[in-house]
Amino acid sequence: MATFFAALAVFLLTVGLFVGVFCWYGRDYERVSFDREYYFLVRDCEDATAAAVAGQVYFAGGAGFRLETAGKNCVVLACYFRQTDAERVKNAMEEKDIAAHILTLSPSGFALEGKNAALKGRVEGNLETAETCARILYDTANGLERAELSQEEARMAVRGAAKALKGLRAGNAESLFTAWNAELVSAERRGAEIADGILYAKDLRYLQAELCFAIVNADTYFA
Repeated sequence: MATFFAALAVFLLTVGLFVGVFCWYGRDYERVSFDREYYFLVRDCEDATAAAVAGQVYFAGGAGFRLETAGKNCVVLACYFRQTDAERVKNAMEEKDIAAHILTLSPSGFALEGKNAALKGRVEGNLETAETCARILYDTANGLERAELSQEEARMAVRGAAKALKGLRAGNAESLFTAWNAELVSAERRGAEIADGILYAKDLRYLQAELCFAIVNADTYFA
């Protein structure tokens, strides 16, 4: 009898393990990987002085966007899509005795489970569109600085980016996008605000940095 119960226990344990493994591998699961690198040219600061440093950077023509990563505070002067561009500007600043360094940030991969797994394509599309808007803002800021774009041309570009973000948000009805949509609202409103007045490259660079930093932190919005 003892042998029977021992065999039964082993059988039930085996069945339980089989069912558990089957359920684990059978559940919906998708992994989102957005392979990008963004190069933030920054000045370090303490939390207590971040606002003052941001103001100094902004009035000097930099983005003035505050960010915190790995427990450290810094203020973004500009954000670049190529390391060589960031290094070139950094070197030019060093020649003028202006201290800054390059902070390279990349989005972390994250998992979508259950019913959210079916939204992988939409999530990746959101990140792609946000980056496209950031690139438009980057190119427009450069165009303004080089006097290659008029105010009206730059205004059209900014409004186009804001409209794209609004359309993106309108299609994100699922609860998975709640936190991400809030970030889109912030960027969309800032774009609309700066497009109503005289456009400065630094304002476009701020919004670009905001979008790039949101992409870097995509895992906190969707995971």
